[in-house]
Amino acid sequence: MQATEVQSLLPDSHADDQEIKRYAALLDRLGIGMLVFSPDALPVFQNKLAGTLMGDAPHTWADESGQPVVIEDITKMLAHDPGKPIFQNVLALTSAGLRITWLSINVLPVFSENGNVRRILLTLTDINEERNLQSEIKKLTTRDSLTGVFNQRQVMYLLENEIHRARRYGTPFTLAQLDVDLFFPFCEKYGQPVGDGVLAGIGKQLIESMREIDIAGRIGNDEFLLVLPNVSLKDALVGLERLRVLIETQTFTDDYLRVTISGGITEYTGENSATLIERSKSLLLNARESGRNRFCLDGDIL
Repeated sequence: MQATEVQSLLPDSHADDQEIKRYAALLDRLGIGMLVFSPDALPVFQNKLAGTLMGDAPHTWADESGQPVVIEDITKMLAHDPGKPIFQNVLALTSAGLRITWLSINVLPVFSENGNVRRILLTLTDINEERNLQSEIKKLTTRDSLTGVFNQRQVMYLLENEIHRARRYGTPFTLAQLDVDLFFPFCEKYGQPVGDGVLAGIGKQLIESMREIDIAGRIGNDEFLLVLPNVSLKDALVGLERLRVLIETQTFTDDYLRVTISGGITEYTGENSATLIERSKSLLLNARESGRNRFCLDGDIL
């Protein structure tokens, strides 16, 4: 239900408590909770659904960025500035057992005859299913459907963010560009579905092997870009070499076929993203020309 529809259900902005209770009962039938406060943020009553949502155990509120929110402070602000009702603000309610319920809230004033705020109404609409759907849609628009890593557009966006952060705080990061050795001949011999299975397996391996802050994206048919924040080239190489060996010894198909990867690794030194990617690409080509199944970094073949 839209905020304007919720507001329009009120008889008027000077409703007495009996009218508010009838409104609360109506919202119950519509699947919307309601809390009623006095201007000094003391609870007056709530409808049944609000009681179910809140429960008897202690609970906390937070906004979408995870910052704590005190509901009573919101009602006090509206009491002092009734010209600014709140519509469709999204908050997370954490109750017993750490169960999180995402709610869309509206906060509306009710006035006495002399024009002072007499009651504050806070409506609660459960939007968990809507947020879960939005989360799935976001994944579809940022993730590569075959490999599960970020798609090219998203990984380039995240790379720009990392460059901005490195410039601002002076923190290091390493960039690696990888591809599957002789992937096209492999697909010609065994078929594209088998090749797709290999790419999906490598994507899964990247996600499972990398740190939570690391970024992996697919930027070509069999090419991947890795952004490794807060790590120098030397330290990044340790984990990447472990990944290379892991892929070399892994089977990604029912026929126990194996593949290898090659890569170019470089460290950010203040350049823009295009220059950084061009350098890692050149190093990747060096790794291919030097026998494959290896990494090349700044002219040194490992």
